[in-house]
Amino acid sequence: MIDSKLKNANILIVEDQKEHILILIKYLQRQGYKNIKSIMDSREVISSVINSRPDIILLDLFMPYLNGFEVMEQLKSFLPSDIYLPILVFTADISPRTKQQALSLGAYDFLTKPFDLIEVGLRIQNLLLTNYLQHQLKNQNHILETKVIERTQELEKINKELLIARDNAYASDCLKTAFILNVSHEIRTPLNSILGFGAMLLRQNITPEKKEYYNKIIKLSSDRLLNTVSNFMTISKIVSGNLEVKCKQVVVIEILHEIKKRFQKSCDEKHLFLNLEIPENQERLNVETDPEVLLNILIHLMDNTIKFTHNGGITFGYTLLSEGIEFYVKDTGIGILEEAQVKIFEGFMQADVSDTRDYQGNGLGLTIAQRMANILGCNISLQSVLGEGSTFYFTLPIKVNF
Repeated sequence: MIDSKLKNANILIVEDQKEHILILIKYLQRQGYKNIKSIMDSREVISSVINSRPDIILLDLFMPYLNGFEVMEQLKSFLPSDIYLPILVFTADISPRTKQQALSLGAYDFLTKPFDLIEVGLRIQNLLLTNYLQHQLKNQNHILETKVIERTQELEKINKELLIARDNAYASDCLKTAFILNVSHEIRTPLNSILGFGAMLLRQNITPEKKEYYNKIIKLSSDRLLNTVSNFMTISKIVSGNLEVKCKQVVVIEILHEIKKRFQKSCDEKHLFLNLEIPENQERLNVETDPEVLLNILIHLMDNTIKFTHNGGITFGYTLLSEGIEFYVKDTGIGILEEAQVKIFEGFMQADVSDTRDYQGNGLGLTIAQRMANILGCNISLQSVLGEGSTFYFTLPIKVNF
C-alpha cells in the first residue's frame, strides 16, 4: 500500500511509443520511484491492473487496438465504485471536447504532448498524494465503522444484561415477598399451635388421651419452630462468613449411622424404607473434614427427601472415587421438574413456592446444604425424574484414609 513518502507507489504506464516510455521510466526512477510497470498493448490494461494493482495510471489517449477512451470505459465498468485510481492522460489534442470526454470517463488530470518532465513529476506527485489521502480516509472510515459496530454490539450486550438484571430483580422481589409470607407462616403456624394447645392443657377435666394428643402437637410445633429459627441462624452465619469450620479425622460410617438413627423413626411413620449402603471393605474409611458440617449437609438432604417422598423410601451412602468420596441420597419421591432443577438450590426456594404450603418448610434446606458443601470444597448435583424420584450427590475432594 502507498505510504506518505509516495515513492513505493505502483505506477502503470500505458503508451504505444517506446521512446516515451523509456523517458518516463528514467525520469521517475531519478525521482526515487521504484515500482514502475509499462505496457504498449492497451488490450492488456485490465490484466495489468489486476496483477500490479497500480496507484496511478499514465495513459496515452491515442493508441492502436484500444484508444484511451475505450480503456477508461473498461476500467470504469471493471473497478468497484469505491476504488480511487487516478488516471493522468497524455494527449496532443487539447480541445475542450477531448478533455470533457476524458473527464467523464475517469481521467483526473491532463498532460499535453510534448510534455515537460518537471510538470509530469509534479502532477504525478499531486495525484499520488490525493490517492494516499483517500486511502487514509477510507481506513479511518473503516476503523470508525468497526468501532461503531463494536460499540453497538457492546450496547446491545449491556441492554441484554440490563434486561436480565431487571428480570432477576423482579424475580428477586417476588421471591422475597413469597419468602416473607412463608416466614410469617412458618413462625405463626407452630406458635399458634403451641399457644392454643398450651392453653387447652390448662383446662379442667381434660382427659389423659386429649392431654397426650395436645402434648404431641405442641412437641411437633415446637420442633418445627425451632427448626425454622435454626435454619435462619445457619444461613445468616453462612452468608456473613461466620460459620466456623473445624476439620479432624472422621470415620465416615459413624456419620452415616447417626443419620440412619436420626431419620429411621420419620421413615417408619411414613411407612418408607431407609437403606444405608456401604461399599465392601470400606467400613473403617475415614476422612479429614468438619463432622458437624458434613452431618448437617446430610441432615438437610434427608429432611428434603423424606418430606417429598410418600411411597417407597430413601437409600443413602457413599462410593469411593479417585477424586474423593461421593455421598448420595436417593429417594422415590415426587421428583423435580427440569426447569425447576436449575434454581432448586437458590435461597428460600422449593420446586414450587406453593409447595411451602403443601409440605411446610422455609425453602432453606437445600440452600444450606449447598452452601455448606461449598465450604467443604464440593458442590451438590442433582438427577431427578418427575414422578420417579431424585438423587443428590456431592464429592468431598479429600485424601481418604483407611
